[in-house]
Amino acid sequence: MRSEAAPSEGTPWAQGSGRPADIPEAAVVLNQRVIARESLDSSVPAALKLKRRIRRFALDNELDHLPIGDIVSVALDEWLTTRGF
Repeated sequence: MRSEAAPSEGTPWAQGSGRPADIPEAAVVLNQRVIARESLDSSVPAALKLKRRIRRFALDNELDHLPIGDIVSVALDEWLTTRGF
């Protein structure tokens, strides 16, 4: 199992003071009927083959549409929350 330490030998990640009180849980937001959205553009390592794996997941689960934005939202929210942001 991989450690959640720093991404390199340099300075470790800063720990925030805690999840801001005015930010709702991801599940609460994603369960709303209308959601205001903003674009988040990011490149990911090709070696992880995320696009291929996402397509395979959708096919194996007979999904016509996979809400990638929602998946990314949950992953980033959890990642930031565990670091106190």
